[in-house]
Amino acid sequence: MLIEITSGDNSRIRLVRKLGTRKGRSTEGRFAVEGRNLVSEVLERGLDVDFIMIPAGERDSAPGFITECIGSPDITVCEIPSRVFDTLTDAEKGIGMLAVVKQRECGPEFLDSLEKDDNVLVLDRIQDPGNMGTLIRTAVAAGYKAIVAMSGTVDIYSPKVLRATAGMIFEIPVIYVNGENTLRDILRRSGKRIAVTAVDGGVPYYEEDLSKGIALIIGNEGSGVSDAMIEMADVKVTLPMLGRIESLNAAVAAAILMYEAVRGR
Repeated sequence: MLIEITSGDNSRIRLVRKLGTRKGRSTEGRFAVEGRNLVSEVLERGLDVDFIMIPAGERDSAPGFITECIGSPDITVCEIPSRVFDTLTDAEKGIGMLAVVKQRECGPEFLDSLEKDDNVLVLDRIQDPGNMGTLIRTAVAAGYKAIVAMSGTVDIYSPKVLRATAGMIFEIPVIYVNGENTLRDILRRSGKRIAVTAVDGGVPYYEEDLSKGIALIIGNEGSGVSDAMIEMADVKVTLPMLGRIESLNAAVAAAILMYEAVRGR
């Protein structure tokens, strides 16, 4: 069904503004997805959508699935003034729509349900939304079964991360964990070998079996993996550098290591 909103102080508009911050998303347990592709994705997957927003004047040119939503009693489509809609997104103009979606809850106990040979990606304070999006997409492509995000890692539900994942955020569970001790206990209980990249004391990655049963830890873009996580590691690997370069981008390094799971398949 369609609701026309003319006031910029409407409660739904206030909610979308609140979801522009990490604190707001955490408090509400919701997030906003922007653009045709992501809105279509959440609808196709049957996620819990509170409502959809479109700018006034674009109803006639909206894609078919929006027309279907307008005609359905189960989904609310809010038409709001274009000038107000433009203030609700930090993306370039022309995204055309957004949807407010309930967050999926996934706790550490999910890892207990994985098979022994399943791989898990652990992100230690990754900060860049683009890197986060690439890491999520690559984990899905390489067949990893879950992502563990340590405290201090960028919010997966931020608009920039959601756009960078190109919808793959809905393909893999993301679990937030506080504290290295908690992480160690969870990974030990799930039977994973913990692998980290290390500047010193590691072996070339191709000399280790990183194909299965791995919890691969990728560290912060500036400071790398924390000392506590290096201490708990079962496997320490390096990526040989033949040129005059000290390190690779976190997402590039992770992609090389995660794709060891695909070797020989």
